[in-house]
Amino acid sequence: MESGTPSSQITPAPSHRKITPTLIGAVMVLAGFIILLDQYLRTEWLSLTIVPAAGLMLLANGLNTRRMGWIIPGLLVSSVGVGGVMLFGDLLGGAQVANRIGWGLASLSAGFSLILFFSLFYGKKHAWWAFLIAGILVGTAYPLITNHISVFVLIYSISLATGLAFLAWGFFERLLGLLIPGSLLTSIGPGFYLGFVKNAGSSELAQIGILLTCFGLGWALIILTYRMINPVFLWWPLIPGGILAVVGWGLTIGGNKSIAMTLIGNTGSIGLIIFGLYLILLRRGIRK
Repeated sequence: MESGTPSSQITPAPSHRKITPTLIGAVMVLAGFIILLDQYLRTEWLSLTIVPAAGLMLLANGLNTRRMGWIIPGLLVSSVGVGGVMLFGDLLGGAQVANRIGWGLASLSAGFSLILFFSLFYGKKHAWWAFLIAGILVGTAYPLITNHISVFVLIYSISLATGLAFLAWGFFERLLGLLIPGSLLTSIGPGFYLGFVKNAGSSELAQIGILLTCFGLGWALIILTYRMINPVFLWWPLIPGGILAVVGWGLTIGGNKSIAMTLIGNTGSIGLIIFGLYLILLRRGIRK
């Protein structure tokens, strides 16, 4: 009767779990050393570095094993730890609480951005979802860091940052379904800023007109961005874009004639830039 493979010749499958006790022990040693050192130096902030230090150890383990299952928590723990140091430590000096929260969110945004970066090398799929979250976080952080805290500035910054993230995602993955919200968000954000922040003293009619005009340019931006990934001319965004631009001009003229000509001139200039870039990208002619 034949026997199976001798047990002495059986090679156990490598398991990344074996590194866990060693990693936990290293984190505990590092934490104890930092706490002990802080008791002597009395910095009141050194103990806060335990969290980012632990995250860096997780990240180092992930880079060593080339596993996103370690890299992602390592980056998140590190960024949360750095944000905690900014929020509760003396790193930012006498900064206000809002500024500290903003920098903390920016730190977390950097962590999510790095998730996408490392997924390009070690991940089976590109983690564009993390880049989208990073855009929302940095858009939220901008008003807090710059002390321009208002609803319209918040809408402007979040819309612009999120729109740029969608555009990057759609461009690299060549997906029209992502370019459309990216183009519209990228245009509606500045529309809120120009209409309700830059021209806060104008009538509500003029402010809405500026917003609609910028929103109309977003539909033209769809044509340009789609041309970057596909030679086919996408004509249908001209219909809603043109209607919105004309209605926006009309509302602006009716609400504030003094800024109407400036708005129309700027809109025309931006439109020329968009379609000029489109013609530059045009290589094989416009297709139906």
